[in-house]
Amino acid sequence: MGKKKSMVLMILLTIVIVVLCAITVFPAFPIPGTVKEWNPAVKQYDLGADLGGGYYAYYYPEGIISEAEYKNNLSVLEGEKATEYAASYVKHGGLYLSTDEDYGIIGEDGKTVLTEFQDDFKVVTDEIVARYEKKGYADYRVSVVDDYALRVQLPASEVTAQQTSIQNVSNTLSIFSQTGGISIEKGDAVIDELKEMEITDLIKSFEVKTKYEVAYISINFTDAGEDMIEKFVEDSKAPAADATSSSTTPDTLNIMVGDEAALKISATDHVNTKYEVRYPVADESEIGYVETFVILLNSALTKGAFDIQFRSISSSDLRTYSPVYGDNTMLFLYIALAVVIAALIVFSIVKMGRYGAVSLYTNLSYLIITGLCFAFISGGVFEVHLGTVLVFLAGLVLINVLHGYVYNAIKAEFQLGKTVESSVKGGFKKTLFGIVDIYAVLLLGSLALLIGGAGLHTLALQAIICVVTGAFCSLLWGRVINYIFLSASKNKYKYFRFVREDDDDE
Repeated sequence: MGKKKSMVLMILLTIVIVVLCAITVFPAFPIPGTVKEWNPAVKQYDLGADLGGGYYAYYYPEGIISEAEYKNNLSVLEGEKATEYAASYVKHGGLYLSTDEDYGIIGEDGKTVLTEFQDDFKVVTDEIVARYEKKGYADYRVSVVDDYALRVQLPASEVTAQQTSIQNVSNTLSIFSQTGGISIEKGDAVIDELKEMEITDLIKSFEVKTKYEVAYISINFTDAGEDMIEKFVEDSKAPAADATSSSTTPDTLNIMVGDEAALKISATDHVNTKYEVRYPVADESEIGYVETFVILLNSALTKGAFDIQFRSISSSDLRTYSPVYGDNTMLFLYIALAVVIAALIVFSIVKMGRYGAVSLYTNLSYLIITGLCFAFISGGVFEVHLGTVLVFLAGLVLINVLHGYVYNAIKAEFQLGKTVESSVKGGFKKTLFGIVDIYAVLLLGSLALLIGGAGLHTLALQAIICVVTGAFCSLLWGRVINYIFLSASKNKYKYFRFVREDDDDE
């Protein structure tokens, strides 16, 4: 390639890199003359609790209250009422347990927690944990507090297109706290089929699907369920037996979770055929909410009703907590990353001359590709947390180590008396399979981690992005940039900081 063409490509490449870096990481600022604000791709990240903080709330079973609530209730009572109220609860750690036999918590001695309640609480706790695992949060925590309450912690970055963070977290916490079973009612009465069958004899499962930018719930019925839907549609079309009667045949099937109607199926709006019942829920951008709801429906379908019911959760029950490393965590993190990248680039240039400048472009390319992938390809799929940062840095350092490895191989070829061009080809050739092996091992290791739980699975996905991007930069992109820069260089010895030593022996 000629020097002029190489110079033009260098300029164009530099412009593109600068623009993409601005899109990826340039700090947010208000756009003059408008009410809008410039936001880089990194602002799109869902941050884990360690970097972005979050919310937490408590799940209290019916009949169990916190110490703060107990004291608050007791403070407004006087005399005999206060005495009766105090006698109706037993203190257990920071909780107060009702002695009312309707709750089935305390035994006849008025002190001991029933074994049945303890077993039921363990079962329902395991199912609540399973729901959050299915949701796929990379960063969440469900903890048992004082044996008989749950503390659920979620990252603050769970934001959707039409809901604020606190609204969406509140919805998730509220939905997953429901422990009723699935039933089907027509009007206010349970359908005849459920008098002889179980709910699982009618419904196989619930799924999330999208069509025409709408996220909806698809209900998969068994053969018996399809017959039920067909009968329901036919009954809805039939005229009332008494035309003068003010009563009408119910035209909806209500799928209940506990005592609440989760889905109200209309024969005209939702039933396309007896094989397909689609229930629109939200805009496609709010698919996360629909996924949460479907997890609850499948849980209630397969597990049935639990003996323990939790008190309802609202946004007023949420409490916030700061990032683990402080409120300025992200600012310090950006500064640290900038220092690391700058240090790697400076070291490469000092050590390897103009060839070291190739690392400037490979490092920034790695930053751009991984940054955009984290923001858009994986947006809404996983949170960025400290583990993500460490994986990113590991990939960045590896690129620079391998860059130095290739340089040493080129230098060794040159010291054998070869020309610069021949040394470059030889150095690249001799290091190719070694670099391929390194990235192949890392990729296989990342793929192996996919079998882990939500947090480990998420880290594996992030590692795959970093490994694939690093391989691209080390095996292809860095060599292309070197070819362009070397072609534009007048003195190829200075480009590599090579000095040809003359042999004085005669």
